[in-house]
Amino acid sequence: MSDQDIPEQSLILQMVIGFLYPFILLLGFYVILNGHYTPGGGFQGGSVLASLFIARYVVFPVDDTSPESLHAFQRVFLAAIVVAPLMLLFTGVVNRYPDYRSLYLTLMDILIGVQVGFGLGVAVLRFAFFEGVGKTWRL
Repeated sequence: MSDQDIPEQSLILQMVIGFLYPFILLLGFYVILNGHYTPGGGFQGGSVLASLFIARYVVFPVDDTSPESLHAFQRVFLAAIVVAPLMLLFTGVVNRYPDYRSLYLTLMDILIGVQVGFGLGVAVLRFAFFEGVGKTWRL
C-alpha cells in the first residue's frame, strides 16, 4: 500500500489517540495484573490492549505490522501458557512459596492477556488486509 492509498485521518482523532494511548495501555496491564484480586484478568485486559492496537491501526494506518509476525508471537505465548504451569509444578515452586496461587494466577493472567491481545489483533489485521483489499477506511 502506498502513501497515496492511505486517507488522511482527522487531526483530532490522532491527538486523542496519541494522548490516551499510554493511559489505555496502563489500564490494560492493570486489569491483567490485578485479575486474581478483582474482576478482570487475562481476557479482559487482553481485550483492552487489542482495542488499543485496533484504534491505533485505524487512526494511524501503516504497514509496519504484519499479521504473520503477530501470529508467530501468538504461537510463542500459547506455548508459554502450556509450559508455565508445568515449570511451576516440576521446579518445586509450589513447595518454596506458601502462597504460590497468586504467583501462578498472575503469570497465567499475563500470558492469557498477551495471547488474547495478539489474537484479536491478528483477526482485525487479517480482516483489514483481506476484506478491505489492502485499503484502510476513513473515520
